[in-house]
Amino acid sequence: MAEEARLGIKRLTLANWTEPDPANKHFVRYSRFLQGMVAMDGGDWARLFLGFDLQDHVPDEIQDMFEVARGAIIYGWFFYPMYQLGQEQLFRVSEAAARRCCDALGNGSERQSFYRSIEFLVREGAIGADDRHRWEAARKLRNSSSHPERASVMPPGAIASLVEATAADINDLFLRTRGLRDQ
Repeated sequence: MAEEARLGIKRLTLANWTEPDPANKHFVRYSRFLQGMVAMDGGDWARLFLGFDLQDHVPDEIQDMFEVARGAIIYGWFFYPMYQLGQEQLFRVSEAAARRCCDALGNGSERQSFYRSIEFLVREGAIGADDRHRWEAARKLRNSSSHPERASVMPPGAIASLVEATAADINDLFLRTRGLRDQ
C-alpha cells in the first residue's frame, strides 16, 4: 500500500501512524539562536496551540469541547487532515458557547440557530458590534464545513490564528454575558 493517498494525504499504516505527516515538513520558524529559519517540529506546533486557553469563567462543558478541538488540531502533526477536523470542531464550540450565553440571558431554545443566537447576543451587547464579523464568519465556515463538496485543509499557521481568535471571542462572550446577567 502506498504511503500517500490519492490527494496527497498520508495513508495510515501500522508502521507510520505514529510518525509525523510528511506534509508538515514544509513549515519553518525563525530561530534567534541559529539566526535563520529551521523546520518546525511537533513540539513547536503543540506549544503554539497550547498557548491559547479558555479562562475559568467559561463553563466546563465549553472548555471540554475546546480541548477536543485543540487536541484534534495538535494531532495534525501526525495526520495532516486532523487540522481540518479540529478547525471544524472549533466552529461547533463557538456555536455551543453562543447558545449557552443565550440561555444565560433568558433566550434559550434547543432549536435556536447559530444565526439567531448571534443576532440575539449582538442586540443584548454580549457580542460587540466590532466582533460580529468574526462570529458570522465562524457560522458561515461551520455551515460550509458541514456540507463540503471536497476535502480541504488549511495550513496549521492559519488554524493557529483561528484557535487564538476563537479562545479570545469565547472568553469575551462569557465575560460580557456574566456582566449583562448580573446587571
